[in-house]
Amino acid sequence: MFRISEASGIPVYLQLKEQVLHLIALGRLRPGDQLPTVREVAVDLSINPNTVNRAYADLERDGYLTSKRGRGTFVSEPVAGKGAHAQQDKLRDISRRALAECDLFGFTADELLRAIKRLSHAP
Repeated sequence: MFRISEASGIPVYLQLKEQVLHLIALGRLRPGDQLPTVREVAVDLSINPNTVNRAYADLERDGYLTSKRGRGTFVSEPVAGKGAHAQQDKLRDISRRALAECDLFGFTADELLRAIKRLSHAP
């Protein structure tokens, strides 16, 4: 269900978190759907279970997942009014990742903005 990239420079727990959010946005994960257990994901990806737990815990704190002791982790019902905030949160996360990657490769925020403007005006 999930894939990670060691080369991306993005922490694994954030990659997992983003993939869950993406699957929810696409409708491939719907309210009430059960996610694989922490242990299943950790074994499948050969990563530490604490990494998976952190991603799941962040998503639960943000209202996207619900844990039911002894039963598993499930996609939560959408919260009224959360859609607009979720969109802004997503855009903020994309921006942070882009800035972090620019910093990693020695580009400035202004260079990133100019590149985005060029792309948005390209045919």
